[in-house]
Amino acid sequence: MSIDAEIEVTAINNATSGGMTVGYYGAEVAREYAEKAKDSARAAEEARNLSEAWAESTEAPTGEGTRSSKSWSEVSREWAEGEREPDGVEGARSSKAWNSVARAWAESDEEPDGTEGAKSAKTWANLAGEKAALATAMANEANVSRDSAKECANAARLFESSAENHATIAKQSADRATENLEAMKVNLSAKADVESPAFTGTPIVPTASGENAEQIANVAYVKESIATQIDALVGGSPDALDTLKELSDALGRDPNFSATMTKELSKKLDATANAVSATKAVQDGDGKVITETYATKDETRGAFEALPSVAKTGSYADLLNKPSIPAKTSDLRNDSRFVASDANGNVTITGTLTAAKVYNAYYNDYAEFFPRGGDTMAGDLIALDETATYERYVRATDKSKCVVGVESNEFAMIIGGEPAEQGENPLEKNLDRFIPVALMGRVHVRFSGKAEVGAFVIPSETPGVGRMALPGEDTSQSVGRILYADNAQNLRRIKILVGR
Repeated sequence: MSIDAEIEVTAINNATSGGMTVGYYGAEVAREYAEKAKDSARAAEEARNLSEAWAESTEAPTGEGTRSSKSWSEVSREWAEGEREPDGVEGARSSKAWNSVARAWAESDEEPDGTEGAKSAKTWANLAGEKAALATAMANEANVSRDSAKECANAARLFESSAENHATIAKQSADRATENLEAMKVNLSAKADVESPAFTGTPIVPTASGENAEQIANVAYVKESIATQIDALVGGSPDALDTLKELSDALGRDPNFSATMTKELSKKLDATANAVSATKAVQDGDGKVITETYATKDETRGAFEALPSVAKTGSYADLLNKPSIPAKTSDLRNDSRFVASDANGNVTITGTLTAAKVYNAYYNDYAEFFPRGGDTMAGDLIALDETATYERYVRATDKSKCVVGVESNEFAMIIGGEPAEQGENPLEKNLDRFIPVALMGRVHVRFSGKAEVGAFVIPSETPGVGRMALPGEDTSQSVGRILYADNAQNLRRIKILVGR
């Protein structure tokens, strides 16, 4: 509807109120304009709110992906100088960060931006300077080598000219040598070889004097030498013994004549020693006269008959002065010190104790001293120290591979260790260097967790402390079986049967 009229309208409270003052025109027209004014006012309010949202809202002003001026300002600041990835963009960096990276690539002495093997421009410049200096040095060396090469070339030309002259001389020498060789071939055919020569005809050599052992001997020298050696061998022997056959016949053809004669002579008595031999016949090995030194058979028999009865029978009943045997062990005197006791009744035996039965051993287990590798206490599970280069033992854990037993202070018997001196306490002497480990019997063990009768005890994570093995667990490092059940969970001592 279009009305061409002049009206007067008064808007109250930014045109949001419904109240109006209408002049002298129609009320219907006024209401229409009032409604339009309201719509305009609402539009203006919405525009103002939207403007405020676009200016400083922290949320999207008009839906997902839109941002206010304030948000864009924050994002711009992040892209300018943020320390983290701007606007949450993975791998992005602010201008400030890129400025630091650029500076690192320009002058850092380390790998820029954490890039393995990378170098800054400054580093490359330094390297280039070093390479340039090296290149300059190599160029100088090349110049020196070039000059040296020129000198070598000149020398080579001189040597070449000299070589030509020597080649001419060598050819002349070779020609002469060829001529001489042909002449030598003719002469050599009539010569014998120096090594293993084969002579023909009747070669003649001078008679050797015998002074040079390497000189060739001729027939005359050999005959003379043989005659001389034969004369020396015979040495004026009679004609009947001047040959080897005659000597062999004279010795009875016995190749062991000397040994045979020595054996036969040993059977003979020295003609000059008859008196001495006769004297030795009545002496013993020490030179004592037998008849003057030893009793006769009759004298011996008479002396035996005169002996006391106990000497002949060996019977205790034949003793004349029988010793008094104590009726109680307290009457015995320990003169030999095999047995010693102190005021507390502790007995030390230095010899070997042999017994059929031993009673009243109050304590429970049989133990052995193992070399100590650290501090331990009674009830600890003990294992071989696998980190040591020699044998020693420490508290066992669930990582131990060689658990040996339980430290005991309840043993009835213990072996090993070092022997104690007179008056020393064996236990006190050995405890500093050895751990008494129970190998058999019953012993108290440091234990944690629930205990069931008959269950195996294995090392726990706590050094020296045991726990109950669960069904299916490895029991190869078990130290024994539980004897009494309880449901406690605290660290305590329980009794087990060792090694079963």
